[in-house]
Amino acid sequence: DPGVAKSVMLKFISTIAPKGRYVSGRSASGAGLTATVVKDEFLRGWALEAGAMVLSNKGLVCIDELEKMDENDRSTMHEAMEQQTVTISKANVQATLNAKTAVLAAANPKFGRFNPDDMVAKQVNLAPSLINRFDALFILRDLPDKERDERIASHVLSEHRQDFKLDIVDRDLLRKYIAYANQKYSPVLSQEASDKIKKFYVSLRNQSTSLTMETANKPIPISARQLEAILRFAEANAKARLSKTVDVED
Repeated sequence: DPGVAKSVMLKFISTIAPKGRYVSGRSASGAGLTATVVKDEFLRGWALEAGAMVLSNKGLVCIDELEKMDENDRSTMHEAMEQQTVTISKANVQATLNAKTAVLAAANPKFGRFNPDDMVAKQVNLAPSLINRFDALFILRDLPDKERDERIASHVLSEHRQDFKLDIVDRDLLRKYIAYANQKYSPVLSQEASDKIKKFYVSLRNQSTSLTMETANKPIPISARQLEAILRFAEANAKARLSKTVDVED
């Protein structure tokens, strides 16, 4: 929903991530996100210029107003989000660049506010192939709540009076913690966690066992892409608690 501080959250997270970048969909192009080839007058040839997703390799890109980007520009993200690379074939430049980048994006619904009774895919002006590449979708709704509204109003007013409380966790400490967890810990998947993920994946994919003409055309609830997403979440949770193994609790 509009007005739930999506832009503020994205800007904050881009400053917390050790290699974070913030871009806005209104002013971002496909070349700006991935890479482009430009004429170099000094060298009298062609030069390769990296975009945000390549520059933040092993980091994070925060994309605001994703739905306002041009569809052709958004399509350039497909390879980077799936294969973690950006391939350029322009003029005499042939290159494959690493883009092992996490993408956190925010978008508004087509019709202003989110309708909980309708499908997400119908309400967002994004291609299903792009939505499917995100590991998780979070719906941020603006619902009236007296206690929450009072807390938000108090916080905004105290900011204007310049007597607001600082972050609960110091920003520098949080940056150091994330960097430390990333550099020092590469958790290994335990056998128990592997069995649990496999059981969940197989059971969800085979909810309708009898394959008829009707069920054959139904959408598949989960694919191998989401299986890897589950694994990434489990590894991230293990890193967050500074564990060397991915356990069932993750």
